[in-house]
This record gives sequence, structure tokens and C-alpha cells, in this order.
Amino acid sequence: MLTPAVLAAGYYGFQLQYPAAKTAQACSGMLAVNPVLDLAGKSELSLLGLGFDVSSRQFDVSGDVKEPAGLATRCTVDGIEIAIETSAGAQNAYGAYQDEKVTPVPLNGGWQGLMVTKNGEATASVLLSCRNWSPEEGSGILVTADSPYDVEATESLRLKLARASVGTAQRAADETGCDSEPGDSGKLTAPSADARKVSAGAATGTCKKTTSAPTVRETDAAKAPVEECFRGDSLRLVAAYGPSSDASGAVVNGKYGGHDAPSGVDSTSAWTSAACQGALGVGYYHATPVEGSDRKFTSDPLTKAERADLEHFAEQSAARHGCRNPSALP
Repeated sequence: MLTPAVLAAGYYGFQLQYPAAKTAQACSGMLAVNPVLDLAGKSELSLLGLGFDVSSRQFDVSGDVKEPAGLATRCTVDGIEIAIETSAGAQNAYGAYQDEKVTPVPLNGGWQGLMVTKNGEATASVLLSCRNWSPEEGSGILVTADSPYDVEATESLRLKLARASVGTAQRAADETGCDSEPGDSGKLTAPSADARKVSAGAATGTCKKTTSAPTVRETDAAKAPVEECFRGDSLRLVAAYGPSSDASGAVVNGKYGGHDAPSGVDSTSAWTSAACQGALGVGYYHATPVEGSDRKFTSDPLTKAERADLEHFAEQSAARHGCRNPSALP
């Protein structure tokens, strides 16, 4: 005859086969279970866990950062890759976003986040600043999440990915004692798949009030770790904050986006920077020739209008993020 203890153990083992139970155990218990299940095409009532594969592992972000218990962690939930780590020393700031052929589109609802859609798949990044964490304690929380394998990143799926990402960031903050200011999940809408091309005079987002080219490619202007504005087919303006700024080489080569000076011009970039609060660290704003261009700023420098566009782009981005005024260009 089976004892109550044996029956309870068997029931618990059976419960662990449920998708909801498996998801709740993943990534150190920091996932927003229902939004992640929804992204995976399941619900908390799903009873069939066979073939619903979940795995987790922990990693160190940096020898200079002492992470809270449970961080950093990475997991796969039925083909969905998720990483949760401190913003200082982060290894996954850009996710699938690695070239200028795709443009980061901001999340809304007051969240510091972005989404990139490439080859039918999407990656979301969400940054939460922790007011009670020093840089040595990680400064903040960064969540990156990929859409499921072999599933088209439709508008509906992009919204589910956004909800899973921000929900996980908030749960991770709650679990680690991070004092943050989250956005409003109820106000999230699906990010666009890409930037939009408009005339310069019609720009209302990241390229607003820039004048050096007749047409621009822009996204909405909102709080995001990375913002971009393309001036015609020749010049790219980028703003990067926190781990996204660090990912540009700042940790290795200098705190200002890989440079030692807060502003300057070299052969391939013109840059300025601004001091920001918390996990945003240093705001790094730069202009570069578009990919494939052989332009060198040493021999073909920025025009007066292009310099003004970079300065304006940096100023309005810094203001959105609550940063100080950017340094003057030399």
C-alpha cells in the first residue's frame, strides 16, 4: 500500500512535468511564468509537458560585479532563449542586434527597452535601474529574450515577447530586492518590425528636427537603451546607454563608447557623451558613415548641418533619458 508521503512525492514529480511548473523552475525562478507560457503557445492550465523542454544555467557577468543570488542566469523554455543579468558587466546587451541592417525599435509604456526583428525572428531587451545597487552590485537588471524558434515574429508574437520580457524584468527585480521604477505593462503595444522612412520635415521620432538630408529613417522617440536615426543613405546617428554603451567597447577601451575623451572626432566617428543616472551610466552619442561607405571624417569631415544634427540628436535623447547635457563637440 502506498503511503501518503509516497503519493505526495509522486504527485509533485508529476506536477513538475506541467509546462507551468517547468517554467517556474527555470532561470532561478525569475521568469514571468504566464507571459512566457503565452509566448510559447501554452497556458498555466496546460497539462502536457512531454516535449516541452526547459534548461537553465548560471554564469558570471564580470569579475568586478558581485551579483545578487540567482544572477546571472540563462534558460531555454521550449525554444525561447532568455538571459537575466546585472546591467554592469552584461554579456547580452544587444542579443541578435549586431549590425545596422536591423534597427532597434523602442518598447513603450514607460519601459527602458527595445526590440529588434531580423529574418522573421525577434529579440527584446529590457533594462531596469536599481536605485539601491551600486555599480559593484550590478547597477540594474538586464533581460534579453528571443522569440521561439521557427515561429514568425508577427505583430501578435512581438507583443507577447514584449510582455514576457518586461514581466520577467519586474519579477527579477522583486526576487533580487532591486528598487526600480518599472513601466506600465498594461500600456504595452507591439513594437514595429523596423524603422520607417519619411521626409526630414515629417520626422516625429528619433530624427525629429534634423535637417542635413531630405529623407530619414527613424523610429518612435521613447526611452530605450539604443536609439538610431539614419540621415539619407550616408550617415547613421546612434545613442547607446548602460550595457549597450559598454558593449560598444567602453569597458575595454575607454568609458566614452570606447574612447578616452567625452567628445571628439576620428576617421570613422564623431561622438559626444553625457552623464546619466543609475544603470544608464554614460550616454554615448555618435555619428558614423553607413555600412559600406568609404567616407573618412578626417578627409571628408561632417558638414555644419551634420554636426548640428548630431548635437540635436544627442540633446533630445539625453533629455528623454534624464541625463545631463552632452559634452560639446570639438
